[in-house]
Amino acid sequence: MTPLIPTLVSLVLVARGARAEPLPSSGDGANEVLLDPPPPEPELTVHQGDMIENAIGNLSTTTPSPKPTRASVVGLGVVSKTAPQLTTTTATPGPTSAPPPPSPSPSPPCPGNQVMLQLGTGPGCGCPAAGMVRDGDNCSCTAGFALQGAAECKDVDECMAELGGACGPNATCTNTPGSYMCSCHRGYLTMVAGGCQDIDECALAAVTGLQACQGVAECKNSPGSFSCSCPQGYVMDGKECVDLDECTFETGCGRALGNVCVNTPGSFTCLCLLGFRAQPPACVDVDECKESQAVCGDQGVCANTLGSYTCACQPGYRGNGTHCEDENECASEGHGCDSNARCGNIIGSYFCQCYQGFNGDGHSCYDVDECAVNNGRCQQNCTNELGTYKCQCHAGYLLAKDGHSCKDVDECSELNSRCEHVCTNTQGSFLCSCRPGYELHIDSHSCVDINECKLQNGGCSHSCTNTRGGYTCHCAPPLLLHTDNLSCVNVTTCERRNGGCDHTCAIGAEGHLHCSCRGGWELAPDLRSCMDVDECRDFTNGGCQQVCVNHPGAFNCSCKEGYEVRTDDLTKCQPVCEPPCQNYGVCVAPNTCDCPPGYPGLGCLAMCTPPCAHGGTCMRWNICQCPSGWTGVGCHTAVCELPCANGGRCVSPNTCQCPSDYTGPQCLLPLCTPACQNGGRCVDVNKCTCVGGWQGARCQIEPVQCWKPCQNGGVCVGLNRCRCAGGFTGNRCETAVTTPCVPPCQHGATCSPHNTCTCPEGTAGLRCEKLTCPVVTTVVSMARAMRKGFRESYMDRCGPLGVQICTKYRINQARVYVQAYRVGYKIHCAQKKGR
Repeated sequence: MTPLIPTLVSLVLVARGARAEPLPSSGDGANEVLLDPPPPEPELTVHQGDMIENAIGNLSTTTPSPKPTRASVVGLGVVSKTAPQLTTTTATPGPTSAPPPPSPSPSPPCPGNQVMLQLGTGPGCGCPAAGMVRDGDNCSCTAGFALQGAAECKDVDECMAELGGACGPNATCTNTPGSYMCSCHRGYLTMVAGGCQDIDECALAAVTGLQACQGVAECKNSPGSFSCSCPQGYVMDGKECVDLDECTFETGCGRALGNVCVNTPGSFTCLCLLGFRAQPPACVDVDECKESQAVCGDQGVCANTLGSYTCACQPGYRGNGTHCEDENECASEGHGCDSNARCGNIIGSYFCQCYQGFNGDGHSCYDVDECAVNNGRCQQNCTNELGTYKCQCHAGYLLAKDGHSCKDVDECSELNSRCEHVCTNTQGSFLCSCRPGYELHIDSHSCVDINECKLQNGGCSHSCTNTRGGYTCHCAPPLLLHTDNLSCVNVTTCERRNGGCDHTCAIGAEGHLHCSCRGGWELAPDLRSCMDVDECRDFTNGGCQQVCVNHPGAFNCSCKEGYEVRTDDLTKCQPVCEPPCQNYGVCVAPNTCDCPPGYPGLGCLAMCTPPCAHGGTCMRWNICQCPSGWTGVGCHTAVCELPCANGGRCVSPNTCQCPSDYTGPQCLLPLCTPACQNGGRCVDVNKCTCVGGWQGARCQIEPVQCWKPCQNGGVCVGLNRCRCAGGFTGNRCETAVTTPCVPPCQHGATCSPHNTCTCPEGTAGLRCEKLTCPVVTTVVSMARAMRKGFRESYMDRCGPLGVQICTKYRINQARVYVQAYRVGYKIHCAQKKGR
């Protein structure tokens, strides 16, 4: 026990009915306590059934004493109490030493247990022993004494164990004549009817403003005493707590990486470099990739490193990691497509697609045998080939335009028919047959003449002459062949079979038949038949200029190739020119024109060298009529209504081909290569004017400027880009990252950012695992009857089963009144809301 309590409290009045002295004047000793209690006042008398409870030591209802009690102040921690009245007995009259003197008349008997005594005034009724007092008609011993025998009062030892130990377990009981004294053990406070209550020196020191422990030491109450311990970050040096320099041994700040450890009272802080964040008790690496997902741009891949980060382009892109552009894998041969597959570039990647006729994933393609499924839809034969297939037809069939069907080939319709005479088409083939008088050769194509005269003389009555494809019967003169062309008859008149003449029959003067022929024919040696006269055989060539063509009984003139018969003279020929000679040119030979000057072209067309381009028309020698928008020799010069500037060249109507540094319809707009970024404007060749704070030759350097400030400790790292502290996210770090606290919060506490718990009222600790009640201090103004104000403090504690216990300390200058009572309601502290 420390000297704290004797210093603060000189006297504690606990007896019901006791009254403190009025406040002394300002000149009185401020730290003294008046020890003499005034006589008890009637209103402070404790009757049977009254109850004073120690709510801290005993929460159950106490049974009132069977007799009234009173207490007087003996000293600090010492209480004198009257012994309980045990019983009241009625004394019986005992024998006297001498019989009373005779009385002239008998004395009346004494009431109750009183006896007749010789008093100063004469005989009278009284109590039989000293120390007894009258109580109505009977006499009884005073409090603290018990009747022994008939007339003796003996002191009662209240401290005897069989009487229950009146002072309780935390006090020393001392018996006195008629009473007893209780002396509380060190560290305990005398309480009325409840024994001695432990003094919470720590709470009392907090209420009174005094210190139980020195410096920053923490006070912890124990039964009858208290102890002092150092908080985290301090060590005990004698009776004081001294700061521990954690920087001499800690490793969390990462001093090897350049961070700095700074010792502070009871703790330390880390001064972290860029790329690290102070997160007690260490410097933790900032994961820039996680906190700012756009730090590497849209196509960059961020890789966090200790204190920094790196950017690399995603596969399919190329660049420095922050500025990435699509890589054309198909053009750079950086793909793995099969040789039988097509490579197609897409933004950020590429794809491989097998050619038609191949199957696979594009990286490996194999030929598809189309003929294996439904014969490739071919009507007849299907032949598989690498990547494709081919439909083929049997001999005598031809593949149709659909590439699958087969149609019959009409061999007989071909000009060089393989049949000599008659060809008959069949499905897939053909048959050859011969005209009458012929028979089919063994080769099934050619025809062989049949010699009918060898078989029964061909049926002729006289002579038979074989001819190709037939035969002829002849008759000796003057016989003529009969109408059956087989037998011979004698003809003497023109009326019968025209006298045997082919053309004209006439009877001469002598009466003989005479045959003659029409023009173009001449009489055969048999003087009956007519033979064609070949007019083209003589030297005149039939009068034809070039070619004479004989016909049975006539002829006609034709021309050689490149000529045609003149319309005004059918025997003459004139040359033919294709194309026809124009511009008054004359065709003088096949496809040869005699052209006038200025038209040397084919067909006497105008010829321009160089040729007229872009739809121009050559009008005369090297003179072109040009369409709109073109001019010059050969119409090769374009016309731009607005001239091309800055060295531009007009390459087509109103179209300028600009040099590499300019663009636009007239090459008036300068070019910046690479282009200006982020809204920058190219104002001259390779000169950008940036907007919005962007800088750099191409406005590629991002400004560190946030129009709306970053919240919750976020740092502006770019244009409206915030790097958020741990536990926050969003464009301006306005959203807290809700992650569960580890370990979890207890007693209904709420998990807050930075892995902290917000404790409800009545709880405390890092995870709200401790049940504590608040300390409420009420300052009461000066009352009219008091010379100085006083202060009341209520220290609440969570008692058993969550019942809130309140101990009231009333401090008025040097006087301390301690009153304990139990609150008349229950509060489950863990369910109360946080402040």
